[in-house]
Amino acid sequence: MKNKKLCRIWLENYFRKGILRKSSLSKQLYLEKAKHNLDFANWVKEKHKGEIRDLFGEERFYDWVINAYYYAIYHSALSLISVKGYSSKSHNATLCAVIWFYYHKQKALDENDIGLIKESVDREDIEIITRTKSLRERASYDASANFELKLVNKAQDNAVSFFNKVKDILVL
Repeated sequence: MKNKKLCRIWLENYFRKGILRKSSLSKQLYLEKAKHNLDFANWVKEKHKGEIRDLFGEERFYDWVINAYYYAIYHSALSLISVKGYSSKSHNATLCAVIWFYYHKQKALDENDIGLIKESVDREDIEIITRTKSLRERASYDASANFELKLVNKAQDNAVSFFNKVKDILVL
């Protein structure tokens, strides 16, 4: 991330392979999808206070909540690259494009912000994104993991914070 030259090489490679390409999709479409994911995750999280407990006993669906928060971050990141006139077929390409345009070029995002995206798509400042992705992967693939409400709350905080930052950058 910090190596601007290496980031540019990766970015050019993604363009050459057609993973990143010109697009006219609107930022609003991606932001609406991000908001949709936030709303869904918040709704399911709230349902755990009563309705889910009443219907399913001790079973929890926090893995799906974490996934929805992850996708809120990812779709927010896609809205950022759509403003630059691009779309992406890869989480890594999306991350690379956001780093290039909004970290190296525009300086609109800091390492914490990039960390949130990386998590949704390893080291303290970048781990906010990295933590979100590892939470999503644990939620999806580790059936024995204990997903407590505090993990959901952390994913929620990350998703809401990043979504709001993107809206500020895009001046909505």
